[in-house]
Amino acid sequence: MAHIARTHSAIAASLGALAFALLSSGCGSGGSGDPAPIANAPCTSNTCSGSGATTVPSAPKILCPAALDYGTIFSGGSGSGEYIKVKFDTAKKQYQMTFVESAVPTSAGQVNITRAGLTITGDFERPDLYSVTNTQGVATTPLKLPTAEQNRCAFVLKNGQTADGGYKVAIDPSDPPVLFVGNGIVGGGIPGSTVQFDGIALAPGVQLAVVPSKRFDYYPFVAFSKTVTDFSKVAGRYNELGIHFTPSGGNFQTTTAFPLGVALGWQVDGVQVSETMVADGSCAPDGGQSYTSCPTTGGNWTLRTNADGTPDNVFTSGANRNLGLGNIYPVVGAGELQSGLAGNQAHGVMIAGELDGQVIPIVIRVGYAHSGTGLLDSSVDDQLGISLLAPVRKIDASSLSGAFIGANSVTACGLVGAYGPMSASPPIDEGACLDDTTTKNAGVNYTSTLFQDANAAFLDPFTSKAATNFTLDFTQTQPGLVKVIAQNDFASGTATVFKRGDSGYLIKAGSVFALLMNGTGLPNPFFTIGAFVQ
Repeated sequence: MAHIARTHSAIAASLGALAFALLSSGCGSGGSGDPAPIANAPCTSNTCSGSGATTVPSAPKILCPAALDYGTIFSGGSGSGEYIKVKFDTAKKQYQMTFVESAVPTSAGQVNITRAGLTITGDFERPDLYSVTNTQGVATTPLKLPTAEQNRCAFVLKNGQTADGGYKVAIDPSDPPVLFVGNGIVGGGIPGSTVQFDGIALAPGVQLAVVPSKRFDYYPFVAFSKTVTDFSKVAGRYNELGIHFTPSGGNFQTTTAFPLGVALGWQVDGVQVSETMVADGSCAPDGGQSYTSCPTTGGNWTLRTNADGTPDNVFTSGANRNLGLGNIYPVVGAGELQSGLAGNQAHGVMIAGELDGQVIPIVIRVGYAHSGTGLLDSSVDDQLGISLLAPVRKIDASSLSGAFIGANSVTACGLVGAYGPMSASPPIDEGACLDDTTTKNAGVNYTSTLFQDANAAFLDPFTSKAATNFTLDFTQTQPGLVKVIAQNDFASGTATVFKRGDSGYLIKAGSVFALLMNGTGLPNPFFTIGAFVQ
């Protein structure tokens, strides 16, 4: 799909989109009456175990190591397009997080100073010990999980700042980020930010790449303690599902007042592609798709090099296209301006996690923006996002039996506004995520997914009550793509995230799955990734 060169917002700030592998919710009974649960009894080793070696618990599940110190480092990516390393000291209840690469601004109103290279240290607490005083003045534990083991392995982040105090993350005590630590994997939410930019001045009163103010309490995140650094071990055919956000929006966003398109900001696009990763780091999409090149790969993937010249443990792909405004990195969706006239550091990072002997590639798009005095000395390539790659291989229903947990894209985008498509063939229908009202419901932002035969359900991990049900079609015209149909609306407050009858696809890599509802061609995609629990 052709992309229009427009001036894109600079800040690869936020995505919450994403959705990522957490390791803690249990198999609850699924129990509230509306919608109906898919199982009447709590999960046991017989009803929750999978068929493969990666998902069969043989004893009561130990969700995470007995203790962690700063010697264990988790490398991962966030929905905000940040490459991050995090470590924990469970004895002191402290964490340390390094934003190795980031385009998230350290403050609203500008895009040139970002979190890249910063390390913050902060305190965390277990969910069952994390207390919040409600409006009646009563102390509550709203994030308490159903079992002691789940609470032991979940960390509620309370604060965080750099050693010199120059940068502090803003954490809302009523909606803090939560990280769920597993054996070799960690996921959940990392500290968010407030993102806003007045744009690049072209003339008096004319601004480009304007980013409407949006507050993100946290961004979805997933990381691994062990990664693959030999790309020949990644090579193979994959189905890729994900979600991308463009903070400055695109010219094909529509409203009733602007049915022909206007840049509104915070455009959201689903990623759904089948492709082949080659041992030399190149990527080629399968035939019969709208993509003529891989939408999340630029130049060949190579092992990243640290600032001191030592090899890192992740792969990187650089901007390699030029439409006349400098080199740019591939995007999904339509209408975005990409301009690299002042240089462009937008790129991809692949964290090829290794878990239970399986390679689990996570790809993030790190955006870039630099604001100068005008367009010629500025650069905008601010789309950011996250996706999972899973083998093109048929999925058996038995391999999905049991409970998974993950964060999802509601934390970044719960309610999409869109007037209608700009084009019917191919469909171009771009919406805008401008709401801040649907991002503060932890029971929606984090979902435990329970699978049983050809059925599945989202559960609130903090109450084990069912939120919505799905049916699964394991026919798989494309091996590894399982069709999913919603049986109930999925709502956050008064906002409907997706409706009964909406469809999507599911993929699985090892013990991690991803689900994309209302994917490519629709303005309101929803995305989640979850890790097997029991």
